[in-house]
Amino acid sequence: MKRIFLDANILLEILFDRKLAAECRSLVSSPSNEYAISVITVHIVWYMAEKYKLQTQLIDDLLSVWVILPVTDQIIQVSRGRYNGKDFEDCLQAACAESGNYDEIITIDKHFQVHSHTELPVTVLADSA
Repeated sequence: MKRIFLDANILLEILFDRKLAAECRSLVSSPSNEYAISVITVHIVWYMAEKYKLQTQLIDDLLSVWVILPVTDQIIQVSRGRYNGKDFEDCLQAACAESGNYDEIITIDKHFQVHSHTELPVTVLADSA
């Protein structure tokens, strides 16, 4: 079983049915993989749901299928040590994935690996157009 960590933008792509939504859905549909998100992603998804007045059942359904990883003091310290003024959230997300011993991170952010300083493999989904 491959253990895959999903960056917040993957769930937002699905939630708002953006141009990479079908690719994201397909990518996260393998029952032979374990998928995780961080508690940060839960916050981001709920924030966007409230902002755009989405139905709460839709959010509950979207979030219920993932392992949800915590942010601990150690994760914050690792993130703070890596942060160089660009995208602290990426540092936190990567540190969560590493702490949970995940095998790979999937994102839409082409700068994720550079900003997060993770050594995990990062798969970046990109629009083929």
